[in-house]
Amino acid sequence: MLRGDTVKQEERVQNVITISRQFGAGGHTVAALLAKRLGETWQIRDKDIIQQLAESAQVRSRMVEALDERTQSWIQEMVRVVLKEQVLEPMGYRRHLAIVLLTIAQQGPQIIVGRGANYILKDALNVRLEASMKFRSEVIMRRDGISQEKAIALAERVDRERASFARTMFNRDVNDASDYDIVLQTDTLGFAGTTTVIESAWTEMKKLPLVSGED
Repeated sequence: MLRGDTVKQEERVQNVITISRQFGAGGHTVAALLAKRLGETWQIRDKDIIQQLAESAQVRSRMVEALDERTQSWIQEMVRVVLKEQVLEPMGYRRHLAIVLLTIAQQGPQIIVGRGANYILKDALNVRLEASMKFRSEVIMRRDGISQEKAIALAERVDRERASFARTMFNRDVNDASDYDIVLQTDTLGFAGTTTVIESAWTEMKKLPLVSGED
């Protein structure tokens, strides 16, 4: 739990898997395969979180998007907003993010992609997906139809933004393995193999008594 985020202890996280990922490592692909494996009751939560954050903070979705998983350019984005509109600042984002994620966690089995969910939902199965730049750039090239040079530049930029997001919002290093239950290399395991490992980890985790992540 984040310090300063007041959440009742009984609001414990169950049936939740979070996926942190390097850009191009296949986070969404693995999430889709995992949801299919685990059953139709499982929901994937990603971009829809933006709308819930906006509703929680009572601001427009584009303000949340300016902060969503990045902090490098949020000030520049904010100055484009009409002055009379309410601005969602980083710490406000974090507070509402905690509220939204803890609410989502009570709504049945969930797979949450990104948004620093592992820092808030510490009783979930928290997964980190990584891969070599060669592998990731090839995935991005095929998906977006761009050159390898542009794919690498895009991956590096998004990785920097996500690292900055984790550092600014949670004072954490996104590459710190201690913040995850498992760190998997999708270029070594493949997407199907990665899904199998996560499914197995989830099966074993369910057998254990729920222990709060609080100190």
